[in-house]
Amino acid sequence: MGREQVEDQGQERHQIWSTSSMNRLSEIINFNAGESVASYCSRLAAACGYRHARSFGADLGFRFQGLAVGCNDDIEKFRSVVGVPTSFLAPGIISSDNRFSLVAGQLLSRASVQRQRLRFCPYCVLGDECQKGGRRGFRSFGRVDWLVKSIRCCEDHRVQLMTCDKDPPPVFIHDFAANLAQLGDVRRMLSDVEFMKPDRLQRYVKERLRGKQTEAAWLDSLPLYVAVRLCETVGVAERHGTQFHTSNINEHEWSACAGAGYDLLRGGEQDFRHYLRRQVKCFYGKLSDMGGRSIFGRLYERLAHETEDKAFDPIRQIMRDVALDSLPLGPGDEFFGPVTERRLHSVQSASVEFGVHPKRLRKTLVNEGLIPSEDKSKTFERILLDAKTMQRFALVAKSSLNVPDAKKYLGAERVQFEMLVKHGFIQPVGGNGASAEVAVDRRFSPDDLDNLLRRLKAADTRADNNGLSDLREIMSKAGCTFAEVIELVLSGTLAKVSWVAGETGLAAIRLDADEIKAKTIGDDHGCFSLRQLETVIPASGKIIKALVEGGHLPSVKRRNPVKRNMQTVVEPSALEAFMNQYLSLGNFATSRRTRTWNLKRDLDHAGIAPIFVAAEMPFYRRSDIERF
Repeated sequence: MGREQVEDQGQERHQIWSTSSMNRLSEIINFNAGESVASYCSRLAAACGYRHARSFGADLGFRFQGLAVGCNDDIEKFRSVVGVPTSFLAPGIISSDNRFSLVAGQLLSRASVQRQRLRFCPYCVLGDECQKGGRRGFRSFGRVDWLVKSIRCCEDHRVQLMTCDKDPPPVFIHDFAANLAQLGDVRRMLSDVEFMKPDRLQRYVKERLRGKQTEAAWLDSLPLYVAVRLCETVGVAERHGTQFHTSNINEHEWSACAGAGYDLLRGGEQDFRHYLRRQVKCFYGKLSDMGGRSIFGRLYERLAHETEDKAFDPIRQIMRDVALDSLPLGPGDEFFGPVTERRLHSVQSASVEFGVHPKRLRKTLVNEGLIPSEDKSKTFERILLDAKTMQRFALVAKSSLNVPDAKKYLGAERVQFEMLVKHGFIQPVGGNGASAEVAVDRRFSPDDLDNLLRRLKAADTRADNNGLSDLREIMSKAGCTFAEVIELVLSGTLAKVSWVAGETGLAAIRLDADEIKAKTIGDDHGCFSLRQLETVIPASGKIIKALVEGGHLPSVKRRNPVKRNMQTVVEPSALEAFMNQYLSLGNFATSRRTRTWNLKRDLDHAGIAPIFVAAEMPFYRRSDIERF
């Protein structure tokens, strides 16, 4: 056929479609629910004898490519040609640019749709010819759902959607009917069908494409392609580890991963945060280097390095927030942008910032109870503490003094210094030597030492020190202990206290020996010691201790007249009141010359219950058992 003949036929065909017969196009082939406009046009072109839809559109004055990507002008021309309103075609219109497609009002990225290769369910294709209307041979239509990659199977037939192996020639792109015709008899493909159940993410995607309300409100707030990508990535990481390789995952496994990811995230943002925190916890149980990729794996890599899409910013912000709450990140670090605040410090980061050796810092933190003892086996960068607490403690540790410097600072002799520590007048920073959970050289905070000196200095009552003695002489003359003297000075009750100019700390204190002796030699307090009560009540030491600690037997603190130490005693009046009101089962049994268990049984039968129990010994109200 010559070129002139082809042009004549084209003009003749255009004249034919320009007549009223074009209004009958919609009667030749039905536009089905769920069908794309490109598929409808493709089937019309094939039914009218065209090899491809592009020449069909060219003859009728619209561009098939424009129709496939949602160009308004081409859609309007096609609508006019077919003779239907735009609203009739609206559900099947897919608007696309180089990056995104708008499908049923949902935004999908180029990677989340398959528009180049034919993708279909062979059972649906064969069933359309039997069940749908319109000209035979052209009833099979392309569903919008088949273009969405996260919809992996046909829910009606429970089979995996089939995708052609190769991209079609440019003239056949989007041309469903033409591409389907190239396959030949679809029945031959049924032997290659793989059965597959729809995953929960697929059902979620279909609900959004149908405009339905879903159970996943937080995922609904994200563009559909972001929600899908997040669920799939989280699901793969959950099933294959954070450093997964997609090349090892087939469609069936992708479906399982998609469903797993959706189940993890459908509860909302808090579920996503919980997942991220779980990844952080898992990371801290390993020995890998710290970093976004080491902790969050491919999810971090994709968002940090493989896409700059702003639609993923809400995900990045959540990951950044969890990272700042879980990792020792601070100014100078990067995590989806420069880090400008610090919420956590590690021993390593605090060591670098504040100039404290990490080993000493770790030991003192354990001894102070600021971190668990099991952390002492962790590496420095994995031992964490909130930034403010760590800074405060690290600065104290840095400025702390060793024992020789602390003794010199206080002006204390060796024994005096040890007594100050033993009796709690000063506290070591991070552990008291060998008695600490982790052995560490004792160091002392200058602020703690200054506080003790200020309290001692506040007791100064006179400028001259005539007739007064230093601490060593006082202890010898008064026959008291060093701790007693310091307690008296700190109490502020001494009338004669002086500080010698030119001396430092404790060496400068001068006291009156007679005053100290008078205050340290105590009178007989006339109370019962706990040991004496064992005979008076009588009861075992264990029971006496339980009565006092439980508040049943009121006690007071009195100074032992001999040892001059404070001891717990019971005043006679309190003991008398107790003895008049209560009686133990053991003493009651002794008075009746019977066994305690026999007596307990009789009391129970009589309906008399104990008032309280001390060290497993029941006590009864005397008024209750008198009638017994």
